[in-house]
Amino acid sequence: MKTLTGSIILILIISLSYRLSGQEIKLITCIDAALANRANIKAVRTDIEIAKLQTSSAYQKYLPDLSLSYNYRYNSIIPTQIIPVGQFNQIPTDEKRPIKFGTIWQQNSGLSLYQPLIDFSIKSRVAESRINEKLKNTDAAVAERDLKMEVIKSFTNIWLNEEQLRSAELDTIRTSGIKELFAAKSREGRVLKTEVNKTLLNHNNALSNYFAASSSLTSEKIYMAFLTGISLETLLDGKFDFSPFSENGLKTVNKYPLPDSVPSVESLRLQAELLAQQQVSEKMKNTPTLGFEGFLGANQYTDSFNPILSGSWYGSSYIGLSLRLQIFSGNSVKNRVNQLKLEEKGIKYRLEDEVNSVINKSILLNEEIREISYQTELLRQNIALYKENFSLYQERFDKGQINAYDLLTEEIDYQKEMAMLNKKRAELVYKQIELINNSGALSSLIDELR
Repeated sequence: MKTLTGSIILILIISLSYRLSGQEIKLITCIDAALANRANIKAVRTDIEIAKLQTSSAYQKYLPDLSLSYNYRYNSIIPTQIIPVGQFNQIPTDEKRPIKFGTIWQQNSGLSLYQPLIDFSIKSRVAESRINEKLKNTDAAVAERDLKMEVIKSFTNIWLNEEQLRSAELDTIRTSGIKELFAAKSREGRVLKTEVNKTLLNHNNALSNYFAASSSLTSEKIYMAFLTGISLETLLDGKFDFSPFSENGLKTVNKYPLPDSVPSVESLRLQAELLAQQQVSEKMKNTPTLGFEGFLGANQYTDSFNPILSGSWYGSSYIGLSLRLQIFSGNSVKNRVNQLKLEEKGIKYRLEDEVNSVINKSILLNEEIREISYQTELLRQNIALYKENFSLYQERFDKGQINAYDLLTEEIDYQKEMAMLNKKRAELVYKQIELINNSGALSSLIDELR
């Protein structure tokens, strides 16, 4: 048992003075790797490409429309028209005769061209597509922001777990020294067996905390490997660059909210803009359209099936302007526009509420961070005092001025204060991350990391 304990202490001492000199792992490296690794990010980026193609399709409505048509018909019943033949006499009469027009077999073929010249609806649809493209970009920004925040949280957890592991190492070394000290005093008959047992229990608890911290650190690195696609071996052996962190957590914290940079706010703003543009599109349905159109083709008429009969084809063509003005439609444009106006109004109310919520939450988070920072600083001062007192208690115990119970009590209190500090440090960083996420300052943090 003594050999095992000595080996553990030796390992811990070495780990305090020596860290693996593997690849340096930076926070920005993990973020970039995660963005390139996660399938959901690739999916939303695909949606952006689709939206761009839809915008391109809307633009193409301005291009000429050229089509080729062909049909071959068998007229089982040739249509008849009533012709006022009497009107063609030298002296017009009311005589009418039924006359059949056409042949049993008929072919039609030709090219049709339409080039829009004035069509306000196309311009409005293009504007809608542009806004929709921005919305897809916002969706992508939300997905990327969530992934970035998850990587930052995981990186933060690795930092906190390493800090806790370092603290657990020191606790284990200290409890081992106390245990050995009490064992020696017990052999001299100066302390009771129950007090020696308490030092053993305290040391075992310190060992348990150490291995729990080590396991938590490994688990977090496994999760980071899942997020980023970086090999687990690299994360286990590498040296993490925790320079973005300080004793007070993340260095970059924006105290002033930037609502326009928050994806939820941007999404609502674009939704309102899209609804306004859709109202314009509805109104454009009743505006006149003007275009150039032309046709070039030929028709064939035969009384027998002979598609290549010579002398039976007759050319046909025309060019001109086409004007269309919608006078009445069964679909009520006014009703649809009113619906869109109400939807836009509702979105604007939600937008106003979202902006106020972002601002209010940022103010509350700043206050919480201020309070936790103050408590954390007091705990650091307390720990420095506990550490000094513990050294003094050890000296007094060696001189027989205090009993073993007092020394053990001081050691336990010291450990509790360290645990409280680690808890507060974690709470502080998580609140800072929440503030960065809420206030729209993530982009500035990423830029600073680069």
